[in-house]
Amino acid sequence: MRGVNLLRLLVLFGLISLIAGIATMDVDDEEAVSEETPPEPGADAFEEKDAAESNDAPAEADFAPEQTPLQDEDEPDRGPLLVLIGSGVLSSVFIGSFFFESLRVLFIVAFLTPLVAKKKHDNERTRGRILGFIEANAGIHFSALRDGLGLANGATAYHLQILEKEHSILSWRDGKLRRYAVSTIDMSDINAIKSPLVGTRLAILQVLSQSGALGLSGTEIRMQLEISRQLLSHHLRALNNNGFIEKTSSSRKATWRISLDGVQALQVVV
Repeated sequence: MRGVNLLRLLVLFGLISLIAGIATMDVDDEEAVSEETPPEPGADAFEEKDAAESNDAPAEADFAPEQTPLQDEDEPDRGPLLVLIGSGVLSSVFIGSFFFESLRVLFIVAFLTPLVAKKKHDNERTRGRILGFIEANAGIHFSALRDGLGLANGATAYHLQILEKEHSILSWRDGKLRRYAVSTIDMSDINAIKSPLVGTRLAILQVLSQSGALGLSGTEIRMQLEISRQLLSHHLRALNNNGFIEKTSSSRKATWRISLDGVQALQVVV
């Protein structure tokens, strides 16, 4: 997947900058403390002895030219700057991965999949489930796929990366989401994959069209189609955003029915 190595380098740069800045600030603090350390006991006696010896020196020494000590130029304090750069880079990556699914998937692939890759048990079976699920739900995004199969973030991202490397699936970015489809579909058909009337969404419209004006609840739709609650919610949201279905009530257990646009779109597809 593109950008994995770039993201790793970016996070590594942020960590190095942060650690170097903290180390530099610690060294500066130690030097400041050492400069403020009081003189050791007995140092005054040695200073008085040196002063007495200097008074006994020949008078010519009084005419010796004074040497002005070189002043150390103030060096810029780079510690806080490095800390600011490092924390800024890391916080940008973490905040971005929280709000954008495409960046979150990239982050998981870059840092969590190496840990999951060590676990070989049932890998082929899990990838087979993912491939079949994507084939039945073309254009599904990462979160819906993960919730529909009940997998963890790291495991889902790891197997998707393997399937994409094997050219079994393809993915594309859709706003904040990353969507997946089987690679047997041509790139020219991507627009058809993104259509809301494909696969499960088409089945939902057909079920709602049979229920008439009364509509069906989400539980009734899910039981008829035998799909998970997360997957149903994903498709209902897409159909509702496109105006193909509508709610008949605003209660928590809303009832859904097909709209006039949905009836017309269903007639065109069927």
